[in-house]
Amino acid sequence: MNKKNILISILFLVVTIGSFSQNTTSINKENESLFEALKAQPNSIKKVDNLISLYKKTLKEKHVNNAIINEALKISEKIYYLDGLAECYNRKGLYARRHFDYSNSLTFHKRALNYLNKTTDTLLKIKCLNNLGVTFHKLNLEKESFEYYFKALKLAEKINHNRSITIALSGIGNVFIDTKEYDKALYYFKRVYALDKKGKRIKGQEYSLSNLGEVFLYKKEYDSAYYYLNKALILTKANNHKKSEAIRDNLLGLLFQKKGDYKQSTVYYKKAIPLFTASNNIRYLSNTLINIGKNQLYTGKHKESFDNIILGLENAKAIKSKENIALGYNALVDYYTKVNNYKKALNAYKKTTLFQDSIVNEASQKSIISTQIEYDTAKKDKKIEELAKNIEVNQKKAKTNFKRIIYISAVSILVILTLSILLFLYRKNSDLELENKNSEIQNYIHQIKKLKDTANNNTIIKKENLTEKFDEFGLSKRETEVFNFISKGFSNDEIAEKMFVSKNTVKTHIKNIYAKLDVKNRIQAIKKITDI
Repeated sequence: MNKKNILISILFLVVTIGSFSQNTTSINKENESLFEALKAQPNSIKKVDNLISLYKKTLKEKHVNNAIINEALKISEKIYYLDGLAECYNRKGLYARRHFDYSNSLTFHKRALNYLNKTTDTLLKIKCLNNLGVTFHKLNLEKESFEYYFKALKLAEKINHNRSITIALSGIGNVFIDTKEYDKALYYFKRVYALDKKGKRIKGQEYSLSNLGEVFLYKKEYDSAYYYLNKALILTKANNHKKSEAIRDNLLGLLFQKKGDYKQSTVYYKKAIPLFTASNNIRYLSNTLINIGKNQLYTGKHKESFDNIILGLENAKAIKSKENIALGYNALVDYYTKVNNYKKALNAYKKTTLFQDSIVNEASQKSIISTQIEYDTAKKDKKIEELAKNIEVNQKKAKTNFKRIIYISAVSILVILTLSILLFLYRKNSDLELENKNSEIQNYIHQIKKLKDTANNNTIIKKENLTEKFDEFGLSKRETEVFNFISKGFSNDEIAEKMFVSKNTVKTHIKNIYAKLDVKNRIQAIKKITDI
């Protein structure tokens, strides 16, 4: 994609933003007024429900105000409204996931599930289970993802809620794609497609057809892949679903890239770019740019190739999409190898390996952290529940005693005066007791928040020592020394100078290394060692 097209896309975004700015200000003011009015009302279940409804409204209008859901959560905790707590935490989990904060997403969804286990809201529980399946999938933790998706599926089938069933089935199919069990993925996607056709859900059919095409793509059955992807694209265009159309074009671009038809692949990828730009879908946009760069590399357009790979890589870094960052560095390995810049190719390869490893390591660490948080917060939630129940019991006692005092007061004025004094003292003591217990609840809530903040600061860095593996290939001490210089990107002349030997001697050592490792060049040699 040339600079002119990029500028056109940016201009389109600016014009679009400008045209909606006035309407946006009006909507924000209206929602802010509603929020202030709700805050002024007495705390109640209805108030929490209205706050959650207002938060959902801001989501639909794409002007999210997190202060609203935080206010709803605070009130739910004060009055111990279980359904409200569950809904608030589930919403906060969704928001965290959409902003790539998967650790907090897990924490919030698990807290929501903890409260939902004490309620009868089955549908929200299914949604929460599916959300946990999605988040674990984003973290590449397939086992945990399967666990929650299957729980959601079982519960959804029990109440015969087709929408939730299809979400769970699609999630399971996508995890099977990640584990490269494509036949199993096909089974689940076909079930989804059948349900979508039966329910006449057009958008669902588009995604189902697209998923089926993607599976056949990975199975390298390209004719079947094209059949389903093209069918999905036709249906998407017929219903004018622009955002979905871009994703279909992206997959068709990948299909033709796999087939080796790089020109046709680029045609589809370029169709997707304006649509991704208009919807501000940076993740897919970075993927598309990198793949266009790869296509241009194969067709000899090296300058354009490098520009698009770098642009896609920068977009991936901006949203911290590690999968696309790894894809970008892999493309740079191919680019630098093609232009014979082995030192930069080696550097790009090291970065690729680093990011691929960090995805797994970070996911594992966050899983450990979230498990610990779940354990600790469950204890705190239990304590909050006990305190809240005590408050409820005390309130009921106060009401009961008050009624008895009124009844007895009719007997005589003297008894009324006496009991009035007792009631005054009792209620004062009761209020102090309630205030103390509320204070304890707030302290526990503060401890929970402090625990989550502490958990976010944990990181893990894994380093591997590859040098111990040289003996497996029978490399001599001199050959090992030469390999170490190769891995640092030194040329033959530089190695000869470092080792105080002739260039021919270095070439001989390199030849022996290639023979023992059964490789043809430096990049292959390094990959051979690091992939063990």
